[in-house]
Amino acid sequence: MGRQANKLKVEECNEIILSEFSKFKEKRPIFEIPLKNFLMSSFAVFALKSPSLLQFENQLKEHKIRMHNLNSLFKIDRVPSDTHLRDILETVEYNQYRPLFQRLFSYIQRSKTLEQFEFMKINGQSHYLLATDGSGYFRSEKLVCDCCMIEEHFDENNKMTLKFGHNILAGSIVHPDLKQVIPMCPEPILRLDGSSKNDSEQTAFRRFLADFKREHPKLKIIFLLDALYANGPIIKLLESMVMSF
Repeated sequence: MGRQANKLKVEECNEIILSEFSKFKEKRPIFEIPLKNFLMSSFAVFALKSPSLLQFENQLKEHKIRMHNLNSLFKIDRVPSDTHLRDILETVEYNQYRPLFQRLFSYIQRSKTLEQFEFMKINGQSHYLLATDGSGYFRSEKLVCDCCMIEEHFDENNKMTLKFGHNILAGSIVHPDLKQVIPMCPEPILRLDGSSKNDSEQTAFRRFLADFKREHPKLKIIFLLDALYANGPIIKLLESMVMSF
């Protein structure tokens, strides 16, 4: 029979998120809408389960979502347009999100919610399942940026087409009896620093693992990985960090 995870207080989570978003660096010299409004608006899209940014904007215009509620729940004074939101979010450096994930995880620990995710005890110590996998979230044959992964695709006539995209390595603490998960800070899979070579999921996993070990040195984890990671170098890396899998 499934179990229920402790309920977190929405208000406290939102306060943590707003506090961290307020620390993000503002690159624009002149602006009408603060950066935190863009960030909180993007969070509200997911929190209110809107199907897309555009539909979120339309729901506001049709008063299906009221501005008063957005201000009360998310402290949003003004919601940017769909296009404006995308343009600004693309300029935000992804590593600024990491402290936010750390603070939310600390809150989950303090609230005793993490205890609900204990999978087993080994030598009296709680162990948790951490599932990780790579995924793609953007693909195009026309739109491209300096960080895009580049893939060659061949049709039945052996004609090559270049496709551009962004991938990500996501990891979450899971439990077989719980529907909820605890997401960790994801690791982007992309070309950085002017590199001409594509990044890889395994290379991203090495970065993910190093950050995770640094931020949660005492947390006992059992990694859930697919067959891509069933190789000597990855296994040796996990063993060197005293990580179960």
